[in-house]
Amino acid sequence: MRVAAATALVVVSLTAGCIGGLSADGSVDAAAVGDAVEQRYAALDGYDATVTRTVEVGDSTTEARADVSVRGEQREVTYSTGPRAGETVTESADGGPVFDAGAGAGSPATPAGYGALAETLVRTSNVTVERVTTYDGHQTAVVELEPHENATGDATNVSRTVWVDLDREVPLKFVTSWTTDGGQPASVTVTYDDVTLVENASASAEVAA
Repeated sequence: MRVAAATALVVVSLTAGCIGGLSADGSVDAAAVGDAVEQRYAALDGYDATVTRTVEVGDSTTEARADVSVRGEQREVTYSTGPRAGETVTESADGGPVFDAGAGAGSPATPAGYGALAETLVRTSNVTVERVTTYDGHQTAVVELEPHENATGDATNVSRTVWVDLDREVPLKFVTSWTTDGGQPASVTVTYDDVTLVENASASAEVAA
């Protein structure tokens, strides 16, 4: 099973967009999500966070953790646990998922690119706000993305749940779940701790957790 994992800023933008795109009846306007994603991404000049990824397949569990700092067009990733522990990678902020840093960039990370990805995810998923709760001291919406009934291919086997900080419109946690070809349950959980955002409106004004 190929897992389509979003980068940290895709998730930041997607979750902010999902909240912004919800209508009164709970449905989601995919185009509005795309627009909100572009605006949210364009508003950020950088961020700092500790990112932890836990992969579970059947009875097997692996974990990796990294401190991530993004300023403008540059990103520094310092791994503290996992197979790359002790390694630091400095690269373009467009370098792809944190745990693939240094492995070569994928598609360009642009506001329009994030917007298109978010719009596609919303168009191919049923998006609902499951509940509003408190997570790690923050008022948080739990957003679920489940495949449409008429979904085809890999999309039929993947569900996502995202915990969104409502005040700062950033993710605190997201879980991607699926079933392997061998019938085992599998999931990838990514958490963001000690998040600090740098907004473009004032590059020196940081909004901390």
